[in-house]
Amino acid sequence: MTMLKLQQQVTQQVAPVWPLARSIAVNPWWQQHQQPIADVAARQWARKNVRMLMPPSYYKECWLSSIQEHHLRTAAALEQVPMSVAELLNALSHANASEQRCEPALPSVASLLDATSASAKQLPWATEIVQQISQFCALWVNYPEQFDAPSREDAMYLAWRDIVRHDRGIALVVGDTQVRRLLAQLPRTSEELWQQVIAAVALPDVAQQQAWLERILHDVYGWASIFAQRRWERQGASGAHENDALNQLLTIRLAWEWVCWQRATSCQQQALRECYARLPELEADAQQSHAPLWVWQRALELSYQQQLQHKLQTALASPTPPATLQAVFCIDVRSEPMRRALEAQSEQVQTFGFAGFFGLPLNYCVSDGLQKPQVPGLLSAQFSVQQAADATAHARRRRSWRAASWHRSLESPAGAYGWVEMSGLAKVWKLLERSFFPKPQLRIGSEVIRESAWQIRHHDQPLSVAQQANLAANALKGMGLTREFAPAVVLVGHSACVTNNPHAASLDCGACGGQSGEVNARVLVQLFNDHQVRTHLAHEYGIHIPEQTVFYAALHDTTQQQLRLLSASQAPAMVAAYFTKASSLAQQEQRTRLVDRPQALNALSRRAANWAELRPEWGLARNAAMIIGPRAATRKSHFDGRTFLHSYDAAQDPDAGLLRQLLTAPMVVAHWINMQYYGSMTAPETFGSGNKMLHNVVADGVGVFEGNGGDLRIGLAKQSLHDGQQWYHQPLRLTVVVAATIEALELVLASEKVVRDLVEQHWLHLWQWQPATGALKQRCDGRWHELSEALFDAVDIS
Repeated sequence: MTMLKLQQQVTQQVAPVWPLARSIAVNPWWQQHQQPIADVAARQWARKNVRMLMPPSYYKECWLSSIQEHHLRTAAALEQVPMSVAELLNALSHANASEQRCEPALPSVASLLDATSASAKQLPWATEIVQQISQFCALWVNYPEQFDAPSREDAMYLAWRDIVRHDRGIALVVGDTQVRRLLAQLPRTSEELWQQVIAAVALPDVAQQQAWLERILHDVYGWASIFAQRRWERQGASGAHENDALNQLLTIRLAWEWVCWQRATSCQQQALRECYARLPELEADAQQSHAPLWVWQRALELSYQQQLQHKLQTALASPTPPATLQAVFCIDVRSEPMRRALEAQSEQVQTFGFAGFFGLPLNYCVSDGLQKPQVPGLLSAQFSVQQAADATAHARRRRSWRAASWHRSLESPAGAYGWVEMSGLAKVWKLLERSFFPKPQLRIGSEVIRESAWQIRHHDQPLSVAQQANLAANALKGMGLTREFAPAVVLVGHSACVTNNPHAASLDCGACGGQSGEVNARVLVQLFNDHQVRTHLAHEYGIHIPEQTVFYAALHDTTQQQLRLLSASQAPAMVAAYFTKASSLAQQEQRTRLVDRPQALNALSRRAANWAELRPEWGLARNAAMIIGPRAATRKSHFDGRTFLHSYDAAQDPDAGLLRQLLTAPMVVAHWINMQYYGSMTAPETFGSGNKMLHNVVADGVGVFEGNGGDLRIGLAKQSLHDGQQWYHQPLRLTVVVAATIEALELVLASEKVVRDLVEQHWLHLWQWQPATGALKQRCDGRWHELSEALFDAVDIS
């Protein structure tokens, strides 16, 4: 294998992470979803000490609370692990003792030097290397204009080499006077460096070389994830580019290994080779020790699935009267309580679930210099939208920019002190106002939206009526709303209104690329209410929207659990009244989920406005399932805000074309969300961002440090998963329930490799559901099995 291929093979394992302003959830192991999850887990643990299962103590705490004996017996049978309940309990103690190591079994050269260092006065090599690379990456990302020809091959490596050669502090920090000489001798090209290092270290096979490179890249995995996202976007736009920042980051980390290698003794060098020679043994041991833990993990999932199964088997559809109000919500799990609350207002209220960008892959042009992608990370924006730039718009934008510049200055470590001092008394009132009269903070761009027409363009050309109708038709078909329109139809985007939260975008709409869904809702409402578009829909697509039907846009604030019409002056009083009462019901339920269970009616709004609040809301914590099927069959069910609900009527999809779209896009997005929460909990050191109280925003919002340095922290903070006393989230793989025929599901599985991999490699569970009878089947080991109560009965495997 060539060095270039080896480099690509290692860097391609890194999943992308989006910057803070466009934060979306990602499966941190997405690049390995083609492999069995248990194999990936064994390699992650053996090579990098990264968990894909909870510590044994966690499962022990779940024993006889969540996990019952029959769950454990059934899980052992499903996982084909011939162990009794007593043996599985005993295995927890053994696993706990064997998984206490803090450092990976496979070392880097830097960690070997640290292990034999006798001086307590010097900084460990590994710590200094991460700190130095991380600070350089922050400069590279934030000030690209300061570097010569950043698009040139090896530009990042050469810029780093130039900086580090002139850094006199490194030798003092690590206590080694030879460092400057070795850094000065580094090759001028990455190719030459790779040749020298691979030849000198001389690991005998490709698997060992790959494991070593994975291990050293893991030290700066946060930055690697950011550069992987840039690669992702670049490949989507113009194809692969080999000399990218992610490859060069690995080269920079390799250069530090080369420096450490030359300072290592022959005994230390031989120790490294001996450790990597044990790679097959370490991975086999990890596989064996994980086997009983996978039984416990499956038992935990069964404990939830048993409740879900009961709800689905008793959730039979009942006839409903013609609707007077129809509301389309995002499939986000936080929409489920609000949909229940709205439906409780009248039998004539219908709700639908659809991806929150409403099928419109948009770029929202806030101004000439700012565009906000309103599209899932799996897709790219195809259209641009903006409103006319009149005097009112300019005035709002100036106010917004001033407020944003003040807020962003406070996010920088220096600005938190220096900017306040320079501003002096001019900012005292602003600080007092935010302390004594707090109000939730709008995202940049949201406050400049007005009640005026939207201009929709494709490649800088206005859309024709036919193109607009095509967009509208695709959206209506995706929603399952092509007939029997109510007089009032509301498209409900969603956002989270919080204050002083660098991760605010992670609470907004993931389907809108970490933005509010307001723009997409407003644009689509404009299309649906356009007379010419309606005429075209009727003639070309057979979708007849009655003349008396009017579409409205609304926004669901998930932090305050509040529904707000965006065109309240035009909407019927009945709709506004329903929204007010539904918001009140949803707020009552939301307050019971919060740590302190506040009773005050304004508790949620106070929480959203509090700039010291660590848990303004729970986001998508406790997400566990996705149901793709008719809402009529689940309307009476209470899913406790844990379920993604996507509307789907198989009768209107005879060729399974829509089903294919749902399983390859919304389901994958739900899986990404599910696994981000899972990974942030099982491997918080790598895929969690630590303590919110210690976060400092880096490089103009590319990410956060925990403290003032170290690697970039990615994933969810502990406060998003833990209530201060115990875990709030449960790490469960997603259970996907689809109301379609087995033939249709098999058609999609056969043609879509991504979907097939997620199911067959056990990254999620797939159920087939017949709403008319409540019958359920699960796809397992390439076959469909009846899912009855017998699945959860005790299975004698002793």
